[in-house]
Amino acid sequence: MATRADDDTVNLTDFHKSPGVYVDQSQTRPVILTKHKRPFAAVVSAQWLEHAEAALAALHGNRRVYSEGTFPNDFAARLEASLPSDAEIAADRWDHDTPGTAASPG
Repeated sequence: MATRADDDTVNLTDFHKSPGVYVDQSQTRPVILTKHKRPFAAVVSAQWLEHAEAALAALHGNRRVYSEGTFPNDFAARLEASLPSDAEIAADRWDHDTPGTAASPG
């Protein structure tokens, strides 16, 4: 974790005494609240939160996690179809860097 400037952190007790000061400060940069000298929570502006949520959605928005009971039936067939055939593997015509694609004959 990167080291933060002291004016970016505040202990929880001080935050409770004057939250408005730190909420105002959070409009220009995140304010990290500490508890027992360790990061505990953060106060950020609505704009900062929107940007962070958009960045996370761009990075992870299309990812899904499936378990045995939730794996869609058509996905199993699509996965099976994307695997190289025994003949492609035997002829070493499968592009190992791009799963599911056969290499061009060379």
